[in-house]
Amino acid sequence: MRIIPLGGTTSVSKNMYVYEHGDSIFIVDCGIGFPDSTDYGVDLVIPDFKYILENRHKVKGLLITHGHEDHFGAVPFLLNELKIPVYSTKLVLGFIRNKLNDFGIKDGIDFRPFDADSILEIGPFKIVPFSINHSVPNSLGFAIRTLDGLIIHVSDFKFDWTPVMDRPFDIGKLADLCKGGVDLLLSDCLGSTSQGYTESERYIEDTFNELLSKAEGQVIITTMSSNISRVYQAIRASLKHNRKVAISGRSIEQNIEVARNLGLLDFPKEIFVPLERVSRYPQDKITYLVAGSYGQNNSSLYRIASETHKQIKLEKGAMVIFSADPNPPGVLEAVNYVIDRLTLLGADVLYSAIQENLHVSGHGSIGDISMLAAIVKPKAFMPIGGTVKFMRAYKNLMSKMGFREEAVFELLDGESLVMEKGSVKKGGIVPVGNIYVDGAGIGDVGSVVLRDRQELADSGIVVVVLPYKRSKRRFGENIEIVSRGFVYVKESKKLISEMEGRVRKVLKAFRASKEADIPIIKGRIEKEISKFIFKETQREPIIVIAVLNI
Repeated sequence: MRIIPLGGTTSVSKNMYVYEHGDSIFIVDCGIGFPDSTDYGVDLVIPDFKYILENRHKVKGLLITHGHEDHFGAVPFLLNELKIPVYSTKLVLGFIRNKLNDFGIKDGIDFRPFDADSILEIGPFKIVPFSINHSVPNSLGFAIRTLDGLIIHVSDFKFDWTPVMDRPFDIGKLADLCKGGVDLLLSDCLGSTSQGYTESERYIEDTFNELLSKAEGQVIITTMSSNISRVYQAIRASLKHNRKVAISGRSIEQNIEVARNLGLLDFPKEIFVPLERVSRYPQDKITYLVAGSYGQNNSSLYRIASETHKQIKLEKGAMVIFSADPNPPGVLEAVNYVIDRLTLLGADVLYSAIQENLHVSGHGSIGDISMLAAIVKPKAFMPIGGTVKFMRAYKNLMSKMGFREEAVFELLDGESLVMEKGSVKKGGIVPVGNIYVDGAGIGDVGSVVLRDRQELADSGIVVVVLPYKRSKRRFGENIEIVSRGFVYVKESKKLISEMEGRVRKVLKAFRASKEADIPIIKGRIEKEISKFIFKETQREPIIVIAVLNI
């Protein structure tokens, strides 16, 4: 029995875990990651599917734990390569179906819905789900019975005794499942540096009510599009203060529609106002629920901030509420940019750093993590869903609770655990890397391309255009030098002129030697220009020598 994390151990996102026994594999989660500030032009990061595709004949199914994109967002990319059954709750499968439609994948997908009262059999694995709490409803943990022992898999979780749209964490069922002994616990470690217990989601509605009672004009609330319980609370508060609701953003519109069809957002249709009709209503009688809480470029909130939204025009004095902390790495800069733009437009922008109880973490703190460990009492642990820092804090916490340090396995992506008849130890390594998604391209942006983009961002590019008279096998005199991101040509005429002179000098030397090997000439010019530019400016732009046949 092997467990291989293809993501979700060295970062808080891109969660994906392979369970393998003999000729059977099933996968838990398939999430996206978020590019950081050095991943220029990258839209998304997805797990490396190479190992799965090499063993496609073994794969029996994909199991999704809950409805956040760092756990299901990469499903379309996997199903585009491999058609396998997808198991999850109706809510999550609805989210995934919308994603697949966006990718043009509409037929041939084997969706297998289940709930906390189901029992699943996938290959040799018997899987019993149980209710847990997170910041999105219908989140589940799993007891996975294998031929070599019992595993408890609990991804993002906390203990919430007053959940908004859910039942509380089913501690009784979990305790019953653990009675015969647990060999391995995989559990969320992101809150392992936070003291106490994570607060209940229910307190957020009190904050919404307090803020809406003070609002005198427009109210815009942004949260994660999949955070249906937060959306539910925002709508309830709006109703209480006689406001209708307008929804803006494809992702949040789709997810709300899924939740409404499942009866999770059971509100009268007349409270919702289509965007094309919002101008007919007094703005102090509408709450806008918009996508873009992470500052995503071209999201609804971004377009409001940049004054390019077709229907929503921000009024001075508008209240903008961020009910989501910028947790994923790489998004804080984008969020701050949007906040700054909204503030300059005259909005009163509220976020967690300046307003209490706008966001409650969905991740358990030290108290939650300790309670879970005390209930399960496993022989071994594998912290997931955090970074190296959080894994080490988790390990130290388990040690303080009396568990053996060597029984806590801090795995990097691609490392594995081997379990045989209840004994757990480290196994081999599966080579994995980040797969970057840039526009329609998947995996065609690698480290070399990103390095080039870094250099372009740092020092720009200089293009030397050489006219070449093919009939006479000689270069013309009209050399052109183009600068982008290096210097402004009109203000650097002397520098450009000297570069042109050095290019002509190189060409003259080759003419004198009757050398006509174009690649050699291009290489010599590139070297000469690079050396000259560095001497004059201490910069190293990318140099491109382009030969134009005339």
